[in-house]
Amino acid sequence: MLRTAVLAASRRAQGGADALATLAAVGSTGSPWGAAAAAAEPSQCSSCPSSCTCGSRGARWAHSSGHRLSGSQWEVLRNQGFAVNPCNSRLHPSFTEAGIEPDQEEELSVQEAYTPESTCWGCGPAAGDGLNLRSYRIPGGLEATVELSAKYSAFPGIINGGVVQALFDCHGNWTAAIALMDKAALPKPPLTLTYEMLCTFKETTPPAEPLILRSQIVRIKESEAPGSKATVQVDMNLYHSLGGHEKLLASSTGIFKKLGALRAL
Repeated sequence: MLRTAVLAASRRAQGGADALATLAAVGSTGSPWGAAAAAAEPSQCSSCPSSCTCGSRGARWAHSSGHRLSGSQWEVLRNQGFAVNPCNSRLHPSFTEAGIEPDQEEELSVQEAYTPESTCWGCGPAAGDGLNLRSYRIPGGLEATVELSAKYSAFPGIINGGVVQALFDCHGNWTAAIALMDKAALPKPPLTLTYEMLCTFKETTPPAEPLILRSQIVRIKESEAPGSKATVQVDMNLYHSLGGHEKLLASSTGIFKKLGALRAL
């Protein structure tokens, strides 16, 4: 999979139900995703004094520990034998909050790290004839590089818009799942599915050219109402990489809903 040197530089800057009970006793934690959500939508937080201005819908969990990030949950998981950072990213909260060094030097995509046997056509590592999307952590989101085969063209030199939407769909779901995992300090991401997604096409997408896909968390919304599911709003942009210059091709805003405790293959 294509990973250009400039993108690699920008990136460098398993678990089960028994862990959930332990984590519930320890409490919740903040994460790099909380900072992204807070920057996107500042508002008064219900957990803070009336003078507080640092809260947001997506960052309220950080205030239970006095506005300080805690790495204790990741230490608990590691001590139980879980692989807390299988993608080996220094942007994983187990490193940024708890100082737990990655096990290996080579960073893996979230797809390879958490669902290596997935046959999803868009992003599954085991899908031999898929789009081979591989997404890596960046501050507040994920980033992927991909080249699309000419066989996915709607017209000569123009990739079908549905294929572009498939990239957004997979990348957005992974962004949401990783955000929820980090927020709750879980060893694996939960299952999420697309609730709604809007795509805007700025330019045509060329085949056999390096493309960059980036996402950012807008907000995480949770409700204590019985039966309600957490949702994550994600903004995404697709660029054509042209010798250091990035040309915006398409944008998407999606809302992704948590449906299960662990991500399915």
